[in-house]
Amino acid sequence: MGVNEVMNFIVGKLKEFLLAMENFGGEVVDWFDKVFPPETRGDKIHHWLHVAIPFLIMAVALILFIWICRCCCRWCCSGRGSGGGKMMKAPGRNFRMQRSVFENDPKGYFWNLRAHPGDELC
Repeated sequence: MGVNEVMNFIVGKLKEFLLAMENFGGEVVDWFDKVFPPETRGDKIHHWLHVAIPFLIMAVALILFIWICRCCCRWCCSGRGSGGGKMMKAPGRNFRMQRSVFENDPKGYFWNLRAHPGDELC
């Protein structure tokens, strides 16, 4: 197949797609006019909104609940709830601390350790 044949094939398929989309749009409008006739359209749409609103509210609430649960689970279960990152035993103390805190300022950590020898929370 040459370049011209490929281009003609693509143009032909694009024309078919555009005709199908035009027909689809017309079919959607015809269906909408059949389901909601222009004479009673306002009343029917108002009625269906009243029927659908509780279900839409529940769907949105469920989606938000699931999203919040996933975010909380990721936050708590990944260790970010305690500040995130890898943990290590604090040098000279009997508790665990974040490795990044120690690695950022080890000199300051040991200075603080000597300044407050009995305080395990400093």
